[in-house]
Amino acid sequence: MRAWLWFSLTVLISTGCAGLDPKSEDPMEALSRAPDDLVDWTAKGKASFTYQGVTEAARFYWARSTPQDDAITLSGPFSMNRQTIERRDDQLIWRDGDQIRPLSEVAPDSPALTALTAIPPEALGRWLLGAQSDSLAWEVEASEWQAAPPWQAPSRVTIRGSDIEIKVIISRWEFSPAL
Repeated sequence: MRAWLWFSLTVLISTGCAGLDPKSEDPMEALSRAPDDLVDWTAKGKASFTYQGVTEAARFYWARSTPQDDAITLSGPFSMNRQTIERRDDQLIWRDGDQIRPLSEVAPDSPALTALTAIPPEALGRWLLGAQSDSLAWEVEASEWQAAPPWQAPSRVTIRGSDIEIKVIISRWEFSPAL
């Protein structure tokens, strides 16, 4: 009787535990990729900008509130040199403290500013979400993805153009729920 009880208990435990294997289903497989025309999202991470062999790195916080409006805050080490670039339709505006002017009027003395003025403004947010470039001048590769419920969103994106390379690591995505 004891042997039968141990056998039954062993079978029950082994079959019960097999059904509870947390590794059996990847949560990423259950999520769809974020649409590239998605609005009302934020992303936080790091980016490196390389132009003609010179590289510059920055942390960023990106907020997209409408299809026409983005605010990208860039900061260097220890949050120094914080600057905000705003997109309103196809115009980029540079803010540094109280100074506000079109990005095209800012001297492109850094790889980051050079890269941001070269890329079509409306495309960059879509590329960050993993969309491919529709221009032969730019190559976009989302090489790693992360779960960011209710979506799957890129965690690594590389953007390449003539003499320009941008490598982006997104550490956190936040999507506003659809109303």
